[in-house]
Order: sequence, then structure tokens, then C-alpha cells
Amino acid sequence: MRKLCLATVMLATACGGAAVPQESLTAAKAAVAASEVAGAASEPNAALHLKLAKEQLAKAEQLIADGDNEEAASVIDRAQADADLAFSLSKEAGAKKEAADTHEQLQRLRKHQ
Repeated sequence: MRKLCLATVMLATACGGAAVPQESLTAAKAAVAASEVAGAASEPNAALHLKLAKEQLAKAEQLIADGDNEEAASVIDRAQADADLAFSLSKEAGAKKEAADTHEQLQRLRKHQ
């Protein structure tokens, strides 16, 4: 009887596993969308991380469908990190371009004085 109880507990733990990481999945999808809006697709470094985030989200959704919620949560965390990095890189590229444009404009103004 004791072995049966132990086997039942182990089976329940293996099958029950972690809850579906729906909130983190939604947050990671929102981070991907924000990266796209920020222009990550047009900045090569950001585009790479955006692509990785999308691939990881697809993998996480498959893991959830397969019932492997614990692994899915880990993959979602990586997707979130890549999406956040894509967003930051695209914002950085935009800021650098704006700084370069401002510098160029300043140089033109100095020439005309």
C-alpha cells in the first residue's frame, strides 16, 4: 500500500507539473509587439533578438500544448529577455541616429555663422 501511495504521488507530481505560465506568455508577447513597434525589425542586432524571441514563443506554446509547462516557463523567460533586448537595441539605434542628425545640423549651423 505504501508503494502504491508513493507511486501515485510521484505520478501526480510528474503529470500535474507547473501551472500554465499564461501571464508570462502574455507579457512576452506584448514585449515582442513593443519591439516591433519600436522598429526592431529594421535594426539588424535588434532584428536578430526579435527573431529569437518569436521562435522561443512558438516553442513555448508547443511545450504548453505538450503539457511541459515548467520548460515552457523557462523558454518564455528567454523570449522575454530577447524581446526586451530587441526593444532596447532598437531604441538605442534610434537615439544614435537622432544624435547624429542633431550633430550634423549643429555643424551646418556653425558653418553658416
